[in-house]
Amino acid sequence: MKFIHVSDVHLGIKPDVGKPWSEKRAQDIWDSFAEVIDAAVELKPDFLLISGDLFHAQPLKRELREVNYLFSRIPQTKIILMAGNHDYLRTKSYYLTMEWEENVYFFRQEEPGHFDFDEENVSIYGLSYWHREIGNAIYDSVIPEDRSRINLLLVHGGDKQHIPYNPKLILENGFDYIAAGHIHKGEQQIPGRAVMAGSLEPTDKNDVGPHGYWLGTIDKEHTDIHFHPVKKCEYCHEIYPVTAKTTDLELGDWVRNLLEERPGYQYFRLFLRGKILPDIEFDTEKLETFDRVVDVTEQLLPDYDYDKLKENYKGTLLGNYIKEMEKRPQDVVTKKALEYGVNALLGYKICR
Repeated sequence: MKFIHVSDVHLGIKPDVGKPWSEKRAQDIWDSFAEVIDAAVELKPDFLLISGDLFHAQPLKRELREVNYLFSRIPQTKIILMAGNHDYLRTKSYYLTMEWEENVYFFRQEEPGHFDFDEENVSIYGLSYWHREIGNAIYDSVIPEDRSRINLLLVHGGDKQHIPYNPKLILENGFDYIAAGHIHKGEQQIPGRAVMAGSLEPTDKNDVGPHGYWLGTIDKEHTDIHFHPVKKCEYCHEIYPVTAKTTDLELGDWVRNLLEERPGYQYFRLFLRGKILPDIEFDTEKLETFDRVVDVTEQLLPDYDYDKLKENYKGTLLGNYIKEMEKRPQDVVTKKALEYGVNALLGYKICR
């Protein structure tokens, strides 16, 4: 049996609100999901498994129709769909009144249920969220009815507020594959058997690393799972080692070179890290005007010459403070207290 496994598409989200590319990023996420459908057209998997949060919030009727059209393009593939904690079901949810294509199988209940597919000898278990948070370990107690079948479990969760679960226990209960979602970083939790799909596209500037979908084949004896990246957006965190000689022009050249050298689908969080003279400030707002720069964070420490400060401020509160702090054990807490105290007495901001 061949399948595609995807999760956390978050259709409808608008990443990086306020940035010139925000609308493009929103469209990229729709285009990426359409790319998965194109892959299904070509590869003809038996199943497309969607492990929750297809939408970022309650879907509109228009959005459901668009998705249903995409599903109609792959009638040879059975789509298994559940609602996650972002698009969780409610009494008046359009999810519940949607007339899906015949190849769509939607988990409507919050209690575990299953769909049986005799032709493929497959049973697929799952549920949908009816609440934003579910703290019970529901999945750990699900037992497949017939172990002779290929049993799959769709999972959405993995933290205390969103159905914590134990992959090893679930497999011991008789499942052959866990198709998990919710955590945006994809990984094979148990190689070939339990996969956290990760988000199809990064939805937040902290969603670093590769994103995409998983293609697999499975029977009762073997599994073969491969990750397929989708590269419409990749957030990168880049660090510049600041010194006492660093200037705004130097930082501007670094950003320009970065944007020229790296592919256009990469967007950047920039971190300025190092020691500077305490009266130096950088124009980070100017750096944030560059295309594809999401934000700039200063992680800077003041480069104080404490001996010189003691001499220059001898007999003052500042000089006495430095002398007193140097008498104490020079551990991390003391050094931080010295730095913060000197910052405050000199009237400089503490860079983070």
